[in-house]
Amino acid sequence: MANIESLALQLLGAKGKKAEIERRIKMLERELLDSKEISAMLTPIHNEGGERTDGAYTVEIPRTHVWDQIKIDEILEDIPRPDWPSFVNQTITYKVDMRKFKDYVVSHPQDAGPWHDAHFIKLGDPKIKNINAEKLKEE
Repeated sequence: MANIESLALQLLGAKGKKAEIERRIKMLERELLDSKEISAMLTPIHNEGGERTDGAYTVEIPRTHVWDQIKIDEILEDIPRPDWPSFVNQTITYKVDMRKFKDYVVSHPQDAGPWHDAHFIKLGDPKIKNINAEKLKEE
């Protein structure tokens, strides 16, 4: 029984250290993101998302494609299900395969307008994606 108590205490201690390390990482990332140099790297991608590398630093603003479910429903309500575009799958919500959608838009530009109206991109929080330690030493 003493062995299990020892393991439990070690686990609790490790989880506490992990939480402390995660708080420290978050604080350091925030300080880097708030620095003048990193803020300048984020400015060009602030409205569109994506990533940018300058020297040793790579920053990123993740993008998520979001589809207005009501608009998609309106688009599809007059189309028989067998005739739905191949990029649409219905589950609880509509999911759109971006690769197939892009192909569809190229081959059916006259039908793309309502689909574009149902689509927008949600940007995530800026983050430090990578720090190249070797380039950092060179600077």
